[in-house]
Amino acid sequence: MPGGDANSSLRRLLALTAAVVLLALMLLAKYGRQPDTATIQILAHALTSPAGTDSTFYMHMGDTAFRQPGQSIYRQLFFEQHEKFIYPPLSLAFLYGLNEASALHVSSDTALLAILLVSWAGVLALAVWFYKLQKTEGTWSEAVCIILLGILFLPIAEALYRGQIQLVLTWLWGLAVVLWTKRKPGVSAFLVGITCAFKPQLGIFLLWGALRRQWRFTAVLGVTIACIAICSVAFFGLRNSLDYFSVLRYLGRHGEALWANQSFNGLMNRLLRNGDAMSWNPTVYPPYRPLVYVVSTLASLVVFAAAMLVPILYKWQGTTADFLFAGCSSVLVSPIAWEHHYGYFFFVIVYFLARAGALTQAAWLTFCLCTMALANRLPPLDHRMQGVISLVSSYMLYAGLTLLWLLIAQQRKRVKHSV
Repeated sequence: MPGGDANSSLRRLLALTAAVVLLALMLLAKYGRQPDTATIQILAHALTSPAGTDSTFYMHMGDTAFRQPGQSIYRQLFFEQHEKFIYPPLSLAFLYGLNEASALHVSSDTALLAILLVSWAGVLALAVWFYKLQKTEGTWSEAVCIILLGILFLPIAEALYRGQIQLVLTWLWGLAVVLWTKRKPGVSAFLVGITCAFKPQLGIFLLWGALRRQWRFTAVLGVTIACIAICSVAFFGLRNSLDYFSVLRYLGRHGEALWANQSFNGLMNRLLRNGDAMSWNPTVYPPYRPLVYVVSTLASLVVFAAAMLVPILYKWQGTTADFLFAGCSSVLVSPIAWEHHYGYFFFVIVYFLARAGALTQAAWLTFCLCTMALANRLPPLDHRMQGVISLVSSYMLYAGLTLLWLLIAQQRKRVKHSV
C-alpha cells in the first residue's frame, strides 16, 4: 500500500487536517475583518456573493477590442491602452459561451457562477477519487479530511471568490491527473491541451511526452493544440494570434511586482524594489530590469530542466509523480504565478497524503509546513514588501519548490527500494 502503515497514515491525515482547520480559524479571528485575507472569509464571500469577474472582465475588454475597426486585440488593448488582457485569443470562446446562456433565459453572471461552483465541487471530488486511486482503499473519514483540506486551500477558494477561469483549469488539470493515473493518456492529453486555449503554460507537456516516448499522449496533445491554433487563426486572424506571442515575450521581460505574484520574477522585482509591490495597477507593469529578467529566467530554466530530466535520470519517468511534477513546474516557471495558479499543487498534496505513513518524520513535518503555507494567506509576511525583507513574502513559491523537492526525494527512495 502506498501509504505505508495504515494507522500511521490515518493519524497523520487527521492531525494535519486539525492543524489546517485550527490555523484557518486563528487567521480568521485575527484578520477576518480585513478584506480578502483569511481563507475562511474568502470562501464565505465566494459562496454568499455573486461570482467575481476577474477573468470575464478582461475578456470583455478583449472582445470589445476585437469588434473595433481593424479587429486588433493586443496591439490596441495591451500595447496601446496597456490593459492586462493576457489570455490567448481563443479564450474569448468562454465569454461567447456565457453569452449564449441567454438563449436558455439564464444571465451570463448566473451561468458563470454555476460553472465555477461545478468546477469547485469537481476539484474536491477529483481529489477524493485521486486519493483512493493512490491508496487502493480509503475510509469516509479520510474522504472528509481531503474535502476539508480542499475547501480550506487558499488557491482554490481565491479562484472561486474572484470568478477566475483558473478554477475551471484546475478542475481540468485534476481530471487529467486522474485519467493519467488510470492509464488513459489520450483523454488526459486532450484535457491538458484544452487548458492551453486559456493559459499556455501546460504546453510544456509536448516536450515532456516526447522525452518519455509517450507517443499517444504527445500526438493527441499536439493535435489538440494545433486545432486550437487553427481555430484561433480562422476566427481571430493570424495577426492577433501572432501578436499574442509578443504579449508573452513582454510578460517574460517585465512580470509583476505585486506580492501576490509568487514567481521568481515577482521575488526579484520585490527584492530590487522594481515596481509597486503593495497595490494592483491595472495598466502598469514593472520596468524592464536586465538583472530581474536574467535571474528569474535562469531559475525558471533550472526548474524546467529538472521537470524534464530528473524523472528520466532517476527512472520514474511516466509515473503519476512525474506527471504531477511537470504540471506543477509549469506554475513555477511562469513569470506571473498568482496565488490561484497554485491550485495545481493540491493534487501533489493529495498524492503525499496517500503516502503519509511512508514519510520520515522530517519529511512529514516539512510537508505539513508547505501545505499550511500554500493553504493560507499570511499577512505578517505579505506586508514585508520591498528590499531584502521582501524575501519572506514569497512563501508560496518556497512551499511549491519544497514540495517538488520532496517529490524527487520520495521517488528516489521508492526506486532505490524496488531495485
